[in-house]
Amino acid sequence: MLSIEDQKFISEEMKISLKSIDSKFNECSLLPYKKQLEAAISFFIYSIRTQNKLGYKLEASSYLDSPAEKEINKYYAELSEIFGETEATFVLDSLRHAFCSFAYNGLHQLFTCQENEAWYPKIILDEELKPNDINELPSVITLYRGTDIAEFNSRNYGQSWTTCKNLAHDFAFKHYAGQPWFKKSERIVLETKISKEYAYFSHQSCEFEVAIDTSKITCVKKTT
Repeated sequence: MLSIEDQKFISEEMKISLKSIDSKFNECSLLPYKKQLEAAISFFIYSIRTQNKLGYKLEASSYLDSPAEKEINKYYAELSEIFGETEATFVLDSLRHAFCSFAYNGLHQLFTCQENEAWYPKIILDEELKPNDINELPSVITLYRGTDIAEFNSRNYGQSWTTCKNLAHDFAFKHYAGQPWFKKSERIVLETKISKEYAYFSHQSCEFEVAIDTSKITCVKKTT
């Protein structure tokens, strides 16, 4: 079991849902590896804390791994050799990516560079993430999200939306088409409107992303 201190680091500093980790680790295929995966997380956190205590600062022009990244990647390489070609190795790799991102440049890097093709620890923003371009948004934003029909039916919406309908369509029907879980018949594009005061993050280039407080969503419809 993760220590209270580690749980606080994950949920308060990294904004990662502990439930998303716990539910994954309790899957039948991962139960035999649960203690090792939890130990890996504790080591990753220790590496980041040690890096912070040493006063490490990211150099914008540097492409080298930070001290914590080096330790995390080394630990991953050694443990993945033990796990072999199992589900635990793929989960460990997702955790490695998440913690390396945070070690490199904090929550901003973790949130903007998360990978969602397969399982990834769920990041839930509960405050504004800077830098952003929220001020450039209109007072009421029209947003789109490419997702699964189950999300619409459950009304349990993800935070990441886009102001570009075409991009939402790509996320619904193209980006994940090669994944084993993908079923085109169950993919949809959603549309909603929300006040920009409920935006936690915006980056209006590339994916034109807006991350929002989903508790403020009032009306969502399916669109084409």
